[in-house]
Amino acid sequence: MSHDRLPASDCEDPCGNGVAAADEAEGVSEDRTTSTVCEVCRNGAMVFTIAQAGVPYHECIACGSIAAERSALPTNFAYDLTYWRREFRSTQRRSWSSSLQRAGEVFALCGVEIKSFLDISAGRGELLDSLSALLPEISNVFHGIEPFPPPEEFRSKHAGYCVGDIASGETKFDAGVCIEVIEHLFPDALRTMVKALASRSNPGALYFFNSAQPDFVKEHGYEYLDPTRRGHVASYSVAGMKKLFAEENMVVHGFPARNWGFFAEYRPEETETGETPFDRLWRPRPENLALLGTCRFGNYFYFAGRESIRAEL
Repeated sequence: MSHDRLPASDCEDPCGNGVAAADEAEGVSEDRTTSTVCEVCRNGAMVFTIAQAGVPYHECIACGSIAAERSALPTNFAYDLTYWRREFRSTQRRSWSSSLQRAGEVFALCGVEIKSFLDISAGRGELLDSLSALLPEISNVFHGIEPFPPPEEFRSKHAGYCVGDIASGETKFDAGVCIEVIEHLFPDALRTMVKALASRSNPGALYFFNSAQPDFVKEHGYEYLDPTRRGHVASYSVAGMKKLFAEENMVVHGFPARNWGFFAEYRPEETETGETPFDRLWRPRPENLALLGTCRFGNYFYFAGRESIRAEL
């Protein structure tokens, strides 16, 4: 489910992802508090903020996360070939550019040795293909899992590509990325995914989650919330994610320069380093440098990731 982000013509958004036109927002209404409690932080009340394609979206007054009203969603939305054909262009462009950088950032900042790297909800697996093209010497390190794949003829032939959910399988992961996925999930489905990810993560595993946060949506346009064409039913705040991920012993690290992504570490306290990912910018894990050192373009990959983070700190 590695999907597109902001709408509006045929340009690139600040995250390097393709954008396409979507239904125009139906207008921002004055706040109307409901009796519904936020399913993300389980604390704040939800306030009506906007309607998109006839679907109301509500924002939590405590954590700021935004979610669609389930009962108003269309019943005919599906991750079918029509959906995937709309996504192919943007996923291809992203997988061979910005998503490679995100993977490099994880290698640069991960506090444990990376033996297995996961692309969470990998779409048709193009990031696996791009990583293997750049780093063929360690292609076996990369894995991808997709629960709603396109037809088989459109999927990656990479040995690490798997159809199913994260809970299935036995491989434990040390690192990974989740690119344009969680905006497709309601909080209960996100909790299920995070729980499954935690069950398959080694202590200290580091993941980058790329998804537009409420500040990004408000700044760039509510059209990102698109329930009918792109399946974007939520926009999660870092505050909300800190509470939700903590339920599974995962620590969320916000990135002030990015209102479209965050890092999450599984049980970092068990590594006994006492560091955040950003503390490791100049102290990368030696084993990970050694692994990339076996690749022709390994140093390029590492420095592309490191300098991308450095430029925004």
